[in-house]
Amino acid sequence: MELTLLWSEDFESQQSLNESHWNYDLGDGSAAGIPGWGNQERENYTTDSFTFSSGLDITASRYLPELAPDVYYGKAEWKSGKIHTAGKVSFKFGRTEIRAKAPVGGGTWPAIWMLGDSLTTLGWPLCGEIDIFEGAGNRPFQLCGTLHGPGYSGDAGVGVAKEMPQHLSADFHTYSIDWLPDQISWSVDGEIYSTLYRADVAPGEAIWPFNENFYLILNLAMGGWFAGDVVDGFDSATFSIKSIKHFAIDGVGEVRLN
Repeated sequence: MELTLLWSEDFESQQSLNESHWNYDLGDGSAAGIPGWGNQERENYTTDSFTFSSGLDITASRYLPELAPDVYYGKAEWKSGKIHTAGKVSFKFGRTEIRAKAPVGGGTWPAIWMLGDSLTTLGWPLCGEIDIFEGAGNRPFQLCGTLHGPGYSGDAGVGVAKEMPQHLSADFHTYSIDWLPDQISWSVDGEIYSTLYRADVAPGEAIWPFNENFYLILNLAMGGWFAGDVVDGFDSATFSIKSIKHFAIDGVGEVRLN
């Protein structure tokens, strides 16, 4: 397999977010018509939840009651961060590779994922969603890689949960997908743990939306159906990302800068 680097983001060498690549999502999802971001999440996204130390840190922190804004369920309990490359950088096929460390804390929900550029025209799940990595602090040894599309979305998404020998928060890991026409494989630290094929996920006339352009999303959610309840005993949690790389695989893969 020959890999050719097409695009990278080295957060270790940065002191601020490159806004020619990244956009912020803000609030609790209500402005987009999906309170709780469609998942019963408890965080309010802000622009001040990002810092740089040995990479990009996305920190969820508990609001002081007197400073908490109003959200869909009352006064916000947590603030956190979410960024994405929609309209600025999009990807089609190749290897996407992210070096990251999960946060500590029950109810944390770190995620590295992609949505189809067609979200604004087709909506979700017709646009497709590729979850490169999802973790949950209530299941600290487990990581998930999942596809969502028409007929297989939400808690019916198709994917695999992998158990790791140590807490995901104990160290940085490399999470990646090898994405080719009609198939996607998921890896952690160079080990493939799942491969999904079009013929299995969307047989016959069913829709496989993953042969189109997608954009990248990084976020740290709190609570929600996937992560479970936020437990007591901590007031902040940090999801750290060192770098992102996107490669062509044997000449297959592209990056579009808008």
